[in-house]
Amino acid sequence: MKTHAAIGARLRAAREDRGMTLKTLADHMGVTSSLLSQIETDKVQPSLNTLLQLAIRLDLSIDELLGIGRRKTDEEDPWVIVQRMADNPSLDMSGGVRWERLAGRLGIGLEPLQVTYAPGSASSADRAMLATAGFEFGVLSSGTLTLRIGFETYSLNAGDSVFFDRSRPHVYLNDSDEEARGVWFVVRAQEPLEAPSEVGPATSISSLVDVLRVLDAQEDW
Repeated sequence: MKTHAAIGARLRAAREDRGMTLKTLADHMGVTSSLLSQIETDKVQPSLNTLLQLAIRLDLSIDELLGIGRRKTDEEDPWVIVQRMADNPSLDMSGGVRWERLAGRLGIGLEPLQVTYAPGSASSADRAMLATAGFEFGVLSSGTLTLRIGFETYSLNAGDSVFFDRSRPHVYLNDSDEEARGVWFVVRAQEPLEAPSEVGPATSISSLVDVLRVLDAQEDW
């Protein structure tokens, strides 16, 4: 497993390339300039939610965050990618959360991740609910997680899956004494997506397939 711990320089370069000051970016995210400065100098590890907000605000892919170039595969067929577990690029964040970048990228703002929550960890360092643009689909493979979305609380066990609009305030909590792990897909979306006509207003967007169908119909994707 390849750990990519230092991401501050890449975040700073992306911000400067976009002509954004620390204060401007901090104001957009609702955090302090001091916190962003400490993240950019690798003095502080960002929480999962903070890192996702930065990626969205700076239009960075997970690969760009981790500084990953084109990965070698067992075959040169671009539609067949075999990535060995030992080659999974990983990133440890504050709060006890680890990302592992899995094989494949669809090129539409959807990237596969294996996410691990240590006992007592949370998706935000202060366990506060945060919101970012996009949609999220995940399936828990082991352990248990608590997901809070707005005023609702959901208990997730191994085998359970979840899908929701990330613009709703939310937080993941592992209040157990065992590690929790699952596979997650974050679908980027700068604007709210409307359900396609074939889905119908009664069912709305209820699956990852529906989201991909909507993205495919968007001219700017």
